[in-house]
Amino acid sequence: MCEQIFSKQLKPQTTNPQLRVYVANLGKYHEGDLCGAWLNLPASNNEIKAFLKNQVGLNCRYEEYGIHDYESDFSLGEYENLYDLNVLAVKLEQMSETEKTIAAAYCSANGLKDTLNILNTCEQIDEISYVEIDANTWGSKEEKLGYIIVDELNSELKNTLEHCKLGNGLSAYEYFDFEKYGRDIELNEGYFASDAIFIFYTTDIDPNLYTIQEIATQLNDQRLYETCSLC
Repeated sequence: MCEQIFSKQLKPQTTNPQLRVYVANLGKYHEGDLCGAWLNLPASNNEIKAFLKNQVGLNCRYEEYGIHDYESDFSLGEYENLYDLNVLAVKLEQMSETEKTIAAAYCSANGLKDTLNILNTCEQIDEISYVEIDANTWGSKEEKLGYIIVDELNSELKNTLEHCKLGNGLSAYEYFDFEKYGRDIELNEGYFASDAIFIFYTTDIDPNLYTIQEIATQLNDQRLYETCSLC
């Protein structure tokens, strides 16, 4: 039975999960009873089943749940499977903050919203082409992008600019408009994941390369295999 007040259910928990989802009992919801709670992921499968039974009120009569709110950099659907999301949370736990930012930006830019596609993006994170930019240095992000492309990635252009001498003995490199060049790169070759990360369109990810079970097996985390009965 759900006697909690809805506003109190939305109170943030004190842990630091990879994903937080508000899970509602759909049967009770359609009957006009707001029954649900926040769940932090990752968790063990036993913890998820106990949560669904004790806090969401699922049983042999009320078997369906929906995700009515979430805290995540990824877009999540109402009918995502909690156990699949738990696999995603375990995967995110193993990734760096930079990798998670890149994966979330790639999924957003390419319309990847279901758990399988997000997991495959995370699993293939090394296939994403990007450059990191120091967000704390002077200049616009476009100018810094232009500079890093010329200075570190396009040695042919840099050599050409340095050997092209202009007035007062200065080279074309010293007169080069890095901001305009960076803006052109942004318009034609990729997009900013954040002020510090730029992702190139040349990235080639297969969002259906692995099944969720294959990824779960590869993660080899005991929390993903514990089970218990709801009824």
